Order: sequence, then structure tokens, then C-alpha cells
Amino acid sequence: MDLAYWYLFPLGIIISTISMSAGISGANFWIPVYLFVLKLDPLTSFWLALLTMVFGFGSGVIRNLYQQTVNWYIVRKYLMPVIPGAIIGSILTSCIDVKILVIIFGFFVFIYGTYLLITTILPSKESQKHNRIFWELGFAAGFLKGLIATGLGKLIVPCIWNHERINHPSEVIGSAVVIIFIVDIVAAVTRMNPVFIGALVDNQATLVDIMIFVVPSVVIGGQLGPFAIRNVNTKWLRIYISLMLIFVSFLIANNIIYSI
Repeated sequence: MDLAYWYLFPLGIIISTISMSAGISGANFWIPVYLFVLKLDPLTSFWLALLTMVFGFGSGVIRNLYQQTVNWYIVRKYLMPVIPGAIIGSILTSCIDVKILVIIFGFFVFIYGTYLLITTILPSKESQKHNRIFWELGFAAGFLKGLIATGLGKLIVPCIWNHERINHPSEVIGSAVVIIFIVDIVAAVTRMNPVFIGALVDNQATLVDIMIFVVPSVVIGGQLGPFAIRNVNTKWLRIYISLMLIFVSFLIANNIIYSI
């Protein structure tokens, strides 16, 4: 075990707690860590982010099941378009230049961070209850998850929020956590091909050293996140996350420009 990666443990708890409490993918923060701090190649970084989220959101699933904050009707309905989208997006990663994937990731994070900030600060009309399942958005969300390891929670949480089957706001996050957990597994498995598996085997010692600290940290964060949302000011949490996402996008842009 290489103790040089010890800082990933406290960092992982923070990332996982924030992600779980907001119902967004921790990949938004793990991918920059893997890319720019640990200097892993992009394809490995995206895959490792998915694997990390499997453990973190798996822990979150257990916590939400215990709290009975999962709406299984919503989960079943949204998995139908999300899973095919994730499979297609994952397959395409082997056909697209890795730099393009990083640019797409950075651009998406910036757009979403800005949108989240604006919609949180500016007053908005109260949304009406509905009984729709947004199939197109579900497919797009799954596609983005497969392609750049993020985007799923950002797109489906607003769709779920005002559904008439939702009995309590905590069910929105709980249901999103279950969907993200299942799709993370699908995307991670679909990305596996002989060439990529060979690259993972070549770097297995480093990856194992990293995951020794990451896995327990995201498991702990997965337990803390669902509990934390009960006592947190949602508006300030959304503002904080949006600013962090914008910062991440600028960090990615800076590194891309520097590498040219």
C-alpha cells in the first residue's frame, strides 16, 4: 500500500457526501482529481470515476433503502430509457479522441454549473405537479453518463422533482441515487474491451493503491450524504455546488490550453 495517496481518503468523504446529498454524480469532481492530480490518462480516469461511483452510490443506496426514500415506480420507469442511452454512450468512447471527451466533459460541467447557479439565485415560478416520464431526457442523461461519466443526475432530478408519485423531496434524491448506481455499473462494464482491459492490467498496482483509500471514503460519504440533506440549506448547497462545477470547468479549460 502506497501511503502517498492518503489524502484521497478525506477528499473522498467530502466529495461523496456532497454528491449524495445533492443527487449528482461525484464524477464531476473525481475526474479532475484523476486527470490532473493523479495524472491518469483520460479513459482510465473516466472509468475509474464510474467505478468509484459504484461504491459511493452503492453505499448511498443502502442508506436510502434504510430510510425508505426510494420510489421504485420512478426508478423502474427511468431505467428503461437511461440504460440503452448509457450503453450507446459507453460504446462510443472507443471511437472518439480522448481529448474531445475531456472537452465535452468540461463544457457540460460549465453549462450545468452556470444553469444551476442562475436558477438558484433568480426567483422562479412554482412548478406544477405532473405524471410524465421524460423519455427523451432519460435517454440523453444515460448517453452522457456512458460518454463522459456524468450528466445523469443533473438531467433526471428536475424531471423527477414534481412528479405526482413523489411523496417527499427526499424520494427524489433517493430514487436518483438508485438509478445512478445501476447505470454506473452498466457504463463501467460496457466500457471494458480487450485493449482497455490490457491497459488496466498494466497499471493495476497504481490503481489498487488509489482505490484502497478511495473506496472506504466514498462508502462513508454514501452514508453521510442522505443524512446530511435533512439538515442542510438546499439553496446554499446548490450555490456552492454550482460554483465548484464552474471552477472545475475552468480548471479543465486551463489544462487543455496549457497542453496545446
